[in-house]
Amino acid sequence: MLQTIKRLFPVFLSVSLFSVIVMLCCIRESDNKIHMIPTDSATVPTRNTSSKKDHVFHQGEMRGIWIPYFSLSNGNTSMTESEFHTYFDTIIKKAKENDINTLFVHVRSHCDAVYPSKLFPFSTIFTGSSASPDYDPLGYMIEAAHNAGLEFHAWINPYRILSDGTAEDIPADSPCYRWLHDSIDENDRNIIECSGGVYLNPARAEARKLIIDGVRELVAGYDIDGVHLDDYFYMFTESEYDLADYEEYNGTVGQSTTVLPLDQWRCANVNILVSGIYAVIKNIDNTIQFGISPQGNIDNDLAMGADIYTWCEKYGYIDYIAPQIYVNFENEILPFDTAVEDWKALTKNKKIRLYIGLALYKSGSGEDGGTWNTGEDIIGKEIGYIREAGTDGYILYSYDYLDRLF
Repeated sequence: MLQTIKRLFPVFLSVSLFSVIVMLCCIRESDNKIHMIPTDSATVPTRNTSSKKDHVFHQGEMRGIWIPYFSLSNGNTSMTESEFHTYFDTIIKKAKENDINTLFVHVRSHCDAVYPSKLFPFSTIFTGSSASPDYDPLGYMIEAAHNAGLEFHAWINPYRILSDGTAEDIPADSPCYRWLHDSIDENDRNIIECSGGVYLNPARAEARKLIIDGVRELVAGYDIDGVHLDDYFYMFTESEYDLADYEEYNGTVGQSTTVLPLDQWRCANVNILVSGIYAVIKNIDNTIQFGISPQGNIDNDLAMGADIYTWCEKYGYIDYIAPQIYVNFENEILPFDTAVEDWKALTKNKKIRLYIGLALYKSGSGEDGGTWNTGEDIIGKEIGYIREAGTDGYILYSYDYLDRLF
């Protein structure tokens, strides 16, 4: 059921580590000239050639678990350092009891951080405000995971600022706040309000730079094993939300060039970010893996600017893809086995690993017309299927539902 679409082919030009990296994303148009998307530039720090890693990576199958931000404090906004250590040790113990070898931990969910950052305010989950606790949660989580023989991937929502609210609700200590109060009106376009939330604008170079700088800070400062993005890309399909940026892009197109359609232009904007993140990570420490967990429905991904075809085929974007195939074998629209085979066919670059995101939270529930509540071990059967299919492993959503596994 793979759809035939025109592929996005970026032009990625890299020079020395001390110079500027230029990323150009474009669409191949048959018999037409190509109009390039305006470029971003980023100064990439010199790679530390000495290995930071002194622990053993998992061998063979990935068996991962997503730990969302709200699971890191369990609702306790007054955890002491000792209490947090004890709590996270419990998370590790439970993960290992369930044969997990990799943690995907939410370290930046709303343009904030669960670590001391020069760019982002501290997450409110630890203190009830953006005030920092007197310890570094991320530093301990990485150390504890590695001591237990687990890999640690830092999970980021790249564009989300607020899940609920308007731009006026952005806190004053957010890096996005100044854009609303800057004298330059165009800075307002760095953020977009839609669907009751507030998001960074994927079309804006300044917004992309903030995200990439945040990844640079993480990779340079912490001994993480991976950087992980989930499916928050374009949160809208309506044209009015980014009309000014699209019209600005159209204004740069000459008469002899072809204007990208809106959906392809959006994919190109996201590709600039993805390739930029990849470059920053690899130039600091090329052992760190970079992956994305898009929606399991391929058509939905393309509609939200996630150019999974390019990511899964070309070099310079990702090391692994982890589609959220949150359906079972009885799903009438997209059965689990069909979705897995679609993603296998789509992942043409054999150096890119394919992990399958599984809906552990649906197991035994009334979701999807009650097809998850049949008394059968659906997750176990799905794991068996992806092993037979020859994928590289799975990631479970989420830690809070581990008692439903098997």
